[in-house]
Amino acid sequence: MEMINNIKKESLIAPLNNKVVKLPELIYLSMFAIYIIANTFSGTMFVLSSLVSSSTYLISELSVIGILIKILLFDKWDLKSISIILLSGLILWQICTTSSEYLFFYYYVYIVGAKDVDFRKIIKVFLGAVISVSVIAAIASLSGVIINVTIGRLLESTVRYSVGAVYPTDLAARCFYILLAYTALRKFKFTLPEYIAAISFSIMIYALTDTRLDFLLMILVILITIFKNFICHIIEKIKINIATGTIFIVILLNIVLAYLFKPSVHLFQIVNKVLSGRLTYGHEAFKNYNVTFLGQFIYQNGNGGVHNQPFDYFYIDVSFIRVLMMEGILAFFVLLAVIYLSYRKFYNEKSFVLIVWLLLAILSSLIDQHLYELSFNIIFLGLFADLSYWREKSIE
Repeated sequence: MEMINNIKKESLIAPLNNKVVKLPELIYLSMFAIYIIANTFSGTMFVLSSLVSSSTYLISELSVIGILIKILLFDKWDLKSISIILLSGLILWQICTTSSEYLFFYYYVYIVGAKDVDFRKIIKVFLGAVISVSVIAAIASLSGVIINVTIGRLLESTVRYSVGAVYPTDLAARCFYILLAYTALRKFKFTLPEYIAAISFSIMIYALTDTRLDFLLMILVILITIFKNFICHIIEKIKINIATGTIFIVILLNIVLAYLFKPSVHLFQIVNKVLSGRLTYGHEAFKNYNVTFLGQFIYQNGNGGVHNQPFDYFYIDVSFIRVLMMEGILAFFVLLAVIYLSYRKFYNEKSFVLIVWLLLAILSSLIDQHLYELSFNIIFLGLFADLSYWREKSIE
């Protein structure tokens, strides 16, 4: 009976799913573009408008419906897989409803929906959408349409600018991920003009935001393009379980350091300074809240946007601590599973530059909250996507 149903389904959608039209891919890329535009706008000072903030939420919800249509009608999942996908989605939806942050759920939907979609096209849509919105926000902030958030550092004369973003560090992180996605699209190979442009771009963002960690990450991306073959050769030599095991140890260490943090210990002071105070607020999260299995709401008051009076700052910046504390243990292990499966797929398909992208995203997420925010980091969409563009026949 199932075979007959599959035949009927194939005959129904075959005319739509051919080499010329590729309707499933078109549906995905269209919904993805809409979601990325909405999500990027929500990270700008346009969000102060109630119309923008409510619209971005509604658009995000509607885009999920489009992806579900692709998954259920066009993607070749069997009944058991569909059941698991839907059940997992419902559980993650409930988790995110509890935490009042839906980014993890949206990422899950777009990971599953990316099945057989050309990852190169996904990146191009991502870059086009994010850069377009960022440019619009920058022009609007410089012309006074929206606020250009400016902030200084304690006991320093430095002035930091957000240029349309909700906070200078958000602008720097977004630009790091833009550079990283573009570099992956170029297979970590730059021409001389691209080197000049990338270096100039990195320096400009540092001058505007004074965000040292993201600047160092951007410089690291550029340096990796020089030693790409050597780095990919090393990645190829290291077994998957050893590599992913090392990644998990680093993530665990990142969490344990925050949990055990003592301001009076000199070594902790040094690490905390290097991480721009991340240990302080990670430790505060562990001190004030328990780790739950299915997530919890944690009230946070970040620096983003405009504050007209003094306030008590508290925000969980580190992605891994954030998902553990807000989305809970189950979602945390789902994230680890996605990291492992992504690494394994990239390795088995010899897409070693995508492993470099994954490692840099994880490195960045030891200090920022954008690992599972689609308008910043899209590397996990490669889990079910078509990666043929990146397959290495041989490493020189």
